[in-house]
Amino acid sequence: MIAVLPAFLLLAAANGAPAPAPAAPAAAVTAADLDYRKDGTGYLLVLHRGQPVVASLNAIIEKERIPGALISGIGAVEKAEVAYYDLNAKRYRTIIFEPSMEVLSLSGNLGTLDGKPIVHPHVVLGGPDFNAHGGHLREATVSLILEIFIIPTAEPITRELSKDFPELRTMKQLRPGS
Repeated sequence: MIAVLPAFLLLAAANGAPAPAPAAPAAAVTAADLDYRKDGTGYLLVLHRGQPVVASLNAIIEKERIPGALISGIGAVEKAEVAYYDLNAKRYRTIIFEPSMEVLSLSGNLGTLDGKPIVHPHVVLGGPDFNAHGGHLREATVSLILEIFIIPTAEPITRELSKDFPELRTMKQLRPGS
């Protein structure tokens, strides 16, 4: 089945096509590059035009040593690489939304995988056609502004590679034996 998408979208990896080549790596992001503050028990992160979303969240996890958190955000991004896990193929299908789109919802969690920071973000994007598109956010560049609240959890969030589904990094079992 062929997906029919608005002309303003660039579709990649649909129907078995190879995923797009990764963009050239951006300069490393550090917390010193970011506009954020401690806000009660959480943080408020405001990303500005040109800043990467996922790399910025990773920088906050590292600097503030956040072992687990929930995230929620709104704003606008471009060059958004969004993925959907195809259970039958056991791999991600990826699409890149090139133009600026509104972030109707950014949600997910922050944690660690093998002791390193990991961001597990999902996004719903709205475009000029007033349709919504969403999935797992791999990376995006802020096109206007993005406001993200980071609410730490009481306990760490740790992830591991799934034994049954390649590419998935699932949350470790919370209660052993259950």
